[in-house]
Amino acid sequence: MQVLITGANGQLGIAFRKLLDRMGVDYVAMTSKELDITRLEQLRKIVNENKGISHIVNCAAYNHVDKAEEDWKTAYLVNGLGPRNLAIVANEIDAELVHYST
Repeated sequence: MQVLITGANGQLGIAFRKLLDRMGVDYVAMTSKELDITRLEQLRKIVNENKGISHIVNCAAYNHVDKAEEDWKTAYLVNGLGPRNLAIVANEIDAELVHYST
């Protein structure tokens, strides 16, 4: 088993990294600077470079609630299009996708 963690430097991403470390599970941790989940081709490239990914845990999110109304495009891209892209890639590689949302 190999897990791809998106949003790896956020609160949830860090918690998953600690958990998987304790469990001895192999993972690839990607920060928002390393992987933009709104870019499908970049996501595919990362997955192809890391063969064997069986699970994707999406910890990436736009969570600036007070700014979401004025920056709705970014909120939509990260919280809507991003999970769609992850679902597409998970389906392509037959991986399980775990997505958290508030």
